[in-house]
Amino acid sequence: MSSEMSGLAALERQVARELDLLAYPAAPWVAPMTGPDGLPVLDCAVIGAGQFGLAVGGLLMRERVTNFQIFDSALPGREGPWVTFARMAMLRTPKDLSGPELGLPSLSFRAFWEAQHGAEGWARMYRVPRTGWMDYLNWFRRVIALPVSNGWRLTGMEPVAEGQLLRLTFATPAGVAVRHAKTVVMATGAAGGGGYTLAPVLRGLPAGRALHANDTFDPACFAGQRVGVLGAGAAAFDVAITALQAGAISAEVACRRAELPRDNPRRWMENAGMLAHYVDLPDATKWAYIHALRQIGQPPPQPTFDTAMALPDFRLATGMPWDSVRWTGSEILVEGGGQTRGYDLVVEASGFQSDIALRPECAALAPVIARWSDRFTPPAGQQEARMARQPYLDRLGAFTEKDPGRAPWVTRVLTITGNAGLSLGPIASSISAMKYVAPRLVEGVKRQLLLDQQAQDWALFETLDHAELRPFTLPAQAAA
Repeated sequence: MSSEMSGLAALERQVARELDLLAYPAAPWVAPMTGPDGLPVLDCAVIGAGQFGLAVGGLLMRERVTNFQIFDSALPGREGPWVTFARMAMLRTPKDLSGPELGLPSLSFRAFWEAQHGAEGWARMYRVPRTGWMDYLNWFRRVIALPVSNGWRLTGMEPVAEGQLLRLTFATPAGVAVRHAKTVVMATGAAGGGGYTLAPVLRGLPAGRALHANDTFDPACFAGQRVGVLGAGAAAFDVAITALQAGAISAEVACRRAELPRDNPRRWMENAGMLAHYVDLPDATKWAYIHALRQIGQPPPQPTFDTAMALPDFRLATGMPWDSVRWTGSEILVEGGGQTRGYDLVVEASGFQSDIALRPECAALAPVIARWSDRFTPPAGQQEARMARQPYLDRLGAFTEKDPGRAPWVTRVLTITGNAGLSLGPIASSISAMKYVAPRLVEGVKRQLLLDQQAQDWALFETLDHAELRPFTLPAQAAA
């Protein structure tokens, strides 16, 4: 056995021991239920087996909510962005991050890395390699034996049993499947908040001439091409770097702003107070923070910027919105901000949309949930349509009703998708906040499960034999 394998084997034994040491309270407590189809009802269905879905699953196990299932549309090992559309060499987050490790040192990324590469390997690392993070997530899933159904794509969700259950419809390799669940956690990442699509100005280009940064494609398509990238964030620079490394003639990042953003206050917000208690701030303060962050923008990380700028055929064009894009028959002609460029292939890297109404699996949710526009009126100068569309979540991440009493079932659905940022924090769905946000989501699930069974619990409390002492007889008292 190699030293790497023996190191991991020893670590996995330590994981098992730490889980055993912290098993209390181990008593089962969730009452089972049979659904309308005669099958057992899931206590929780977690949609998405990426980093957050796995973290939630691990915490559910720790809290003895064991009748749950995680569903993901991707093949095993391809969940999330890490080996699909993510193209950075390393994570943006500092390497000493806390992720899904359930508070156990042996389940941390550092322990996983050092078990294979030693303390020296950890010391040499600047930041976590992107594919190394995916390796870690795969290991985490395996070592704690999380129940994941791959190839299951959620297509519909609706209340049944007078809103006490959720009927989930999935497209699977074997056809349509239905499951019933008491609660649902939506952990489908940035795309789960609305998805993405090409900007209208790019849709008239010939097939294959316009890509989106969130598409999965072979970088070989860039070879011998003049590539234009619309965007100013990390993803735009990642695409440009990937294109040049794949043999592009040139790659230019076009930024709408007159200057590339330089500040990133999100890093300042990565402290224990803000990460844990942003949810408790007044609505006006939350709105002010997110509005300010959107005005400031977010630059690429310094290493990403430096890598791009060091490539001889990289270009940066500021103050260049793509107002006009057309195919001339020989090239893509782009005009904007008084500038004109010719490209062979263009990539949009402007991020994801934020509107739950765009998600077909949320068709029943979208009309009845509260959005920020239903609960808060921003002051003059801070109006923002994208922010107003975001769902108004409670502090545990559950949807709330638009009209109280009309759809109480929506509180059974919790979310940590891309449109949760205004309610839960601007980096709530990132690795940085997982230590605080994932346990809060699990508390939301547990809260609902306990409230559901309160009558059954009271009946058990009244009828069970709670004797702790064995019957005994007092010794006879000596006569006075």
